Amino acid sequence: MGLQGLNRKLAGLLDWAIGLIMGAVVAILFVGVIMRYVFNAPLFWSEEVAVMGLIWMTFLGGAILMRQDKNVCITLFSDICPAPVGRFMKILSGVLVILMLCIMIYQSWQLTGRLAHATTPALRIKESWFGWAMICGFVIMLYYQILHLIALLKNKTAFPETADQDRGCVL
Repeated sequence: MGLQGLNRKLAGLLDWAIGLIMGAVVAILFVGVIMRYVFNAPLFWSEEVAVMGLIWMTFLGGAILMRQDKNVCITLFSDICPAPVGRFMKILSGVLVILMLCIMIYQSWQLTGRLAHATTPALRIKESWFGWAMICGFVIMLYYQILHLIALLKNKTAFPETADQDRGCVL
């Protein structure tokens, strides 16, 4: 399996994971509301599961946005500069994003280590699960950002299968 096959499988896995997590969160919250207000028997753990699901969806969704090159950026200066200068600014921006993601991975790792000693009140699971969401999301974002930077250096598109979609930064 080549790099493109791996990228397609990872994108499909992310889509499925977010879909499953979202479906589970909606179902749990719906059942929680019914149990609380109809049967007067609240599910004490539903809020905790919903929060964890939302955190995982946020970081995995960020990775999907990074793959689609939908991260927030302001291209005013790179758009008005001559093409070589604008390209250099995009490369510099990509390098800075990679640097920031490396810092975020390190900080998330540190936080996850500190969270490993605590448990959640309702489910009594390790709070490090919250940290693992950040680590997974940031590592996948870093992978996609590196591929975008390599493609930019080669004057190519990182993910040709998404080229027909509305690509580019938001704003």
